[in-house]
Amino acid sequence: MSNSYEGAEYIARTLKGFDVDHVFYIEAILKIAIRELKHLGIKPVMAHTENAAAYMADGYARMSGKPSVCFAQSIGAANLAGGIHEAWLAGSPVISFTGKKPPVLQHRGSYQEADHRLLYEGITKFNADISDSEQMPVVLRQLFREAVTGKPRPVHTDISNNVGRLMELATVESPVITEQAYTIYPPYRPKAEEERVAAAADKINKADNPIIIIGRGAAISGAGKNIYKLAQKGDIPVATSPDGKAQIDESDDLWCGIVGEYGMDCANKIVGKADLVIFIGTQAGDQTTFNWQFPLMETSVIQIDIDPAELGKNYPNCVGLPGDARVVTAQLTEAIAEKKRDPWRAECREVTGKTLKEYTKNQNSDVVPMRPERLCEEISKALPDDAVVVADTGYSAVWSATMIRMKASQKYLRAAGSLGWSYPASLGVKCATDRPVVCFTGDGAFYYHLNEMETAMRNGINTVTIINDNSAFVQTRLALNEIYKDEPESVEEMYCFADIDFCRIADAYGCWSKRVEKPEEFANVFKEALNCGRPAIIDVRTERAAEVPSAV
Repeated sequence: MSNSYEGAEYIARTLKGFDVDHVFYIEAILKIAIRELKHLGIKPVMAHTENAAAYMADGYARMSGKPSVCFAQSIGAANLAGGIHEAWLAGSPVISFTGKKPPVLQHRGSYQEADHRLLYEGITKFNADISDSEQMPVVLRQLFREAVTGKPRPVHTDISNNVGRLMELATVESPVITEQAYTIYPPYRPKAEEERVAAAADKINKADNPIIIIGRGAAISGAGKNIYKLAQKGDIPVATSPDGKAQIDESDDLWCGIVGEYGMDCANKIVGKADLVIFIGTQAGDQTTFNWQFPLMETSVIQIDIDPAELGKNYPNCVGLPGDARVVTAQLTEAIAEKKRDPWRAECREVTGKTLKEYTKNQNSDVVPMRPERLCEEISKALPDDAVVVADTGYSAVWSATMIRMKASQKYLRAAGSLGWSYPASLGVKCATDRPVVCFTGDGAFYYHLNEMETAMRNGINTVTIINDNSAFVQTRLALNEIYKDEPESVEEMYCFADIDFCRIADAYGCWSKRVEKPEEFANVFKEALNCGRPAIIDVRTERAAEVPSAV
């Protein structure tokens, strides 16, 4: 068999060999390669902005457990970088290709040209040029290897020329080499050293008030079931960060809430009282720990992370267990003694129960416009057991994390920091699964990428999007009240929007849509949306004055 390929075919066959089945892109980039991809059964999904294409690839990667791919031509590289930044924050293995003028045209004021390495250097794990076709075999393989090994993260390559045509038409004299190990993440699941596991087990056995905190890394590892076994054997309460949500059933007696700044007061109070905190797959950063207040810095900690550099970084009083969260948790479960901690568990149940009871007033409220808490309660009751909830950042993350009760059979994904991420990301999620995908977003976030409704219709990507519509950037209100305290009449004009009917916009794109104004309307509308056979938009009018619950 010949080992000589045209560059476009070589790219397409390499992606196919690494089990890529969707690519997300903006015209005009790698046109010949995209044709080859289609012939190989790979679905190209053209978005309306490079930023959204990257978010779609990010959503796909987070849902599928595989690296994902996005493309943009040279002038779109900066826009694509905005979406890649979110993947960097989330630890998502997105592989990005951008066009770049060839070296002979660099540093000469060439049209639409800039140094893309500088754009991507701080937000990618691997960042390389392909300006000679003989680089392809090495760089293409390395993109996949770097993206999924260790802590998964995005990677980037520039490919000559501005639309990649030079490399598409060039000849590659090399066999297509792909490696199945790097088609998923994590590709390897290292164990922790036995003496470290024994030291951690000893700490757990001696602790009176331990608590487990589940983070994003545990979700990436698929460690939820093993963590639950550890919690059961040790009779240890479990809290999660928003990114660890749904790794344990939230009706379970061991669950005690969502930690951190976007979390619940019960979880933060319990963490503050714990004499041992077991961090599993979380960096223990400022948001998860409410600026390192819960737990306090002197608290004894066990930390499990795939990246050894994270261990003890923020909490130095730490026994670090480097390795895969699922595997190391199983090791730790085997090593600890079976134990009952009845007084501590009773205290945790009491604190958690008090918070949940306080939530019920607004969760059961019949006021119109609807309280966001009531909307989340209705979503909780209506979600299918296998649903995936994709939430935006800001108040969308707080409302969904604290108020939507979820099961371990469901899945929760939220923006790592980028407002507007959730809608295009939910389209990428849906491309990766047949499960029901529900996007939970605010109107401020939805405005960013509402034109992707056309992408959803054109490609038959049937998600259900719930817009918590209060016609405002409500999260900014508290800061604006302080800044404009001497001219309060200016506050509303600074953060409020016009009263827009999103259903009319959705109808113009061909989507199914309905407005919900009363709490009792939601269940039937949601059921219709799930079964409508089209991308669905539910515009829910909610109370602007509502503030998220206090996390302390």
